[in-house]
Amino acid sequence: MGHSLILDAYHANEEGEAISDAFPRRSMRMAGRSRKTIDTEKFTALWPRLLNEERSGKGLIYIHVPFCANRCLFCGFYKNAWHERHSVSYSDLLIAEMEREADKNVARTGPIHAVYFGGGTPTALAADDLARIIRTLRRLFPLTPDCEITIEGRIYHFDEEKIDACIEAGANRFSIGIQSFNTEVRKRQGRKSDQKTILSFMDMLTSKDSAAVVCDLMFGLPMQTEEVWREDLRICTDLALDGADLYCLSVFPNGALFQSIQKGKMPAGASLREQGRMYAYGMDAMAKAGWAQISNSHWARTTRERNLYNLLVKGGANILAYGSGAGGRIGRYSYSINGDLETYSEQTTLGEKAVSSMSEADPILFPLEGLISAGIETGRLDLLALSLLLPVEGFAAALQPLLAQWARSGMIEDGGMTIRLTPAGRFWQSNLIGALHAALADFIYGPLESNAHTKFIPPLQPSHHAPKPAQKETAHG
Repeated sequence: MGHSLILDAYHANEEGEAISDAFPRRSMRMAGRSRKTIDTEKFTALWPRLLNEERSGKGLIYIHVPFCANRCLFCGFYKNAWHERHSVSYSDLLIAEMEREADKNVARTGPIHAVYFGGGTPTALAADDLARIIRTLRRLFPLTPDCEITIEGRIYHFDEEKIDACIEAGANRFSIGIQSFNTEVRKRQGRKSDQKTILSFMDMLTSKDSAAVVCDLMFGLPMQTEEVWREDLRICTDLALDGADLYCLSVFPNGALFQSIQKGKMPAGASLREQGRMYAYGMDAMAKAGWAQISNSHWARTTRERNLYNLLVKGGANILAYGSGAGGRIGRYSYSINGDLETYSEQTTLGEKAVSSMSEADPILFPLEGLISAGIETGRLDLLALSLLLPVEGFAAALQPLLAQWARSGMIEDGGMTIRLTPAGRFWQSNLIGALHAALADFIYGPLESNAHTKFIPPLQPSHHAPKPAQKETAHG
């Protein structure tokens, strides 16, 4: 048996509306319990050893392109202004970085199931450069025959020549950042294309019928009223898309949108309560349109859409990362590549891996946390499967008082060894994951005093919540 659990800190409010009032804020996090930072001076010795590790389980590749034509107010990932001269030089660096690692054990000893081009704006790269990066990936790495190769992008800078070049090189999925179809909402956030241009572009892209096409929408944006949100969903479900994401707005501390709101230049977005109701309406609208919900924020209209990369990331899959600002994971070691473009360029040119930070996950907690995160992400967590992996018995039984409370408060369905999320539970999924991770650590190692390792992230202002930086749900620049 493990340690006893004190679970009151993780209770949801049983009064009011579950989807809007369950917790005072979204995102509960565990600080410093399951992961420790590795000192910089140890990188040099550790990195070659990790490259020679034999990779097991699912494998992914993440390619980061850290350029944007302009900074959108809502985005917390903007780094570098785009210039045409960057395309060839940055692509050369990416290819050189990949070629140096392609013959290492970590790259060769298991199949790669999904590749994701994120940013920034990958579609800012020239057609020839996009194509040669994709071809290099396919030549160097053991991609599965059905490997999902996603190009994330925005309409601005993305023309038919680039689309055709990507498809011909082997890309089979496009994720297009729309956020809102409403022209005024978009312009106030720094988006360049109007609704007419968007619809024309999406019709052109989907008519090719050569790759899965996914649309990213965001709810809670300033000026995005309930009527605007309903129209966004109507347009989305009327398009011939394969999939769609519905993401809740996160206002990044001291970010451009935060500052604009603070200075009174931009009205605040939806309150937390309004965001919950917008999410509930989105779930209902997608269901009525016949779309299948495959994760808390993702829906599929056709069987071509799998959302494989994002689902595998949540479960703790290995990620080989390339490019300035990219983040990866080898086994229980996570790493980040230097986000300073000049430093990345210098180190990569010298034949070095520009690792800027590394951390090591607890060997016992890491696979269990991945199982929890993956299960909650899909709305269903098998406690029996989790219990079989624990080094001690009794976790499911110790957790029952919390699960009973969550059932009373409308977060989960009542009963059994399977946690099934309600619509409200899906909206508050980050709180549930944080609570389960913390309870797991307490059960195995013993609770910290007053559950001090678990805390709610303080709100930036009454109507917004802090983002989840630990795992990037790709944001289009």
